[in-house]
Amino acid sequence: MKIKSSKTFTYWVDIVGACNLRCPSCPRGNFTPDDVIEAPPDAGLMKFGLFKDIIHRIKTDGPSLNPQVHLYNWGEPLLHPEVAKFVEYTLDQGIYCGLSANLNYAKTLRDVVKAGPDFIRVSLSGFYQENYGQTHTRGNIERVKANMRKLREYMTEFDKTIYVEVAYHVYKHNAGDDLEKMVEFCNELRFHIGPVWAFYTPLEKNLGLLEGNISDEDRKLMDLYVIPPKRAMELAMPHRDMSTCPVREKATVINFDGAVPLCCNTFDKANLVTKSFLDISHDELQRTKKEHSLCGPCMDAGLHTFLAFDAGEVMDVEGNKVLAEIGNPLVIHQYSKPRVVSHEKGHIPILAKPEKEILPRKKVRGIRALPHYLSSLVGGA
Repeated sequence: MKIKSSKTFTYWVDIVGACNLRCPSCPRGNFTPDDVIEAPPDAGLMKFGLFKDIIHRIKTDGPSLNPQVHLYNWGEPLLHPEVAKFVEYTLDQGIYCGLSANLNYAKTLRDVVKAGPDFIRVSLSGFYQENYGQTHTRGNIERVKANMRKLREYMTEFDKTIYVEVAYHVYKHNAGDDLEKMVEFCNELRFHIGPVWAFYTPLEKNLGLLEGNISDEDRKLMDLYVIPPKRAMELAMPHRDMSTCPVREKATVINFDGAVPLCCNTFDKANLVTKSFLDISHDELQRTKKEHSLCGPCMDAGLHTFLAFDAGEVMDVEGNKVLAEIGNPLVIHQYSKPRVVSHEKGHIPILAKPEKEILPRKKVRGIRALPHYLSSLVGGA
């Protein structure tokens, strides 16, 4: 019998190998033929049968009594016509289920809310289209806001207490009135909003940047960052040896076809660690990740620290120093409170509490989860 820990282990299961947007800070928007080492990941939709096998493998071979499954990584999960079915199955297995969406597409949203995932993140970068459109390319913020209202309406209709978090990506151009207006909008909907200093992905392009490899388009992008990638690495360096990489130690990514990338920050197929999650044990997979040639350069540069949000308040200090220099009207904190402060008005309240302050996450879902839980302990079906 495999001994399991009560500590959470997270699985990012990318059920959709595609996205409807082309955000410049994401490889879906910035990865070009010149960046390819071997090949970009394949595009497609995960088959439900494969997903069921993955969940069974997580339950029988995974290290945690309390795994979490999030149905995204580089893809947009709401594009999958059966996404609600994936949510329902995950919950029926007694596993915490989360999604992240840009919310420009909402045909599957009602069914997803009815299924009742634990967590939905809405990713955006502005309140007005002029700013949002620069960093959520192809997106329409008015459509997003309309779908956010639908999300609240569906939660009311089905009496669901889903935790909704709006991840507001902070750039120089959207750190003022746009953020303040979005806080007001989220307060109206009772959704939590968390400002996040925007950063450059994937890992391969960060490492290329260190070698002086950068396209003209990406060079323009650097001017939008409050904390440019090279500066973020400098700030992270003193913290790089304080802990092992949390992304490597505590999480696994699974692509729509079952292949496993090195981590949630890698994109190129050259950095797959196995073509099938089902054909490798958890222990062997962890050993393979630790032995990967990319981990050394990543950790030497401190990339693992800031990409995993482990650099702490030093990033807030740097970000607000830059914002003050450009005359931004707000002080913004990702790592501490208060989250948003106006130089003119003072603290801008965020009414919905963060998830960790509300209730402990549900680990086992009553009697329906019991047979699955017991079978996972003995390795049964």
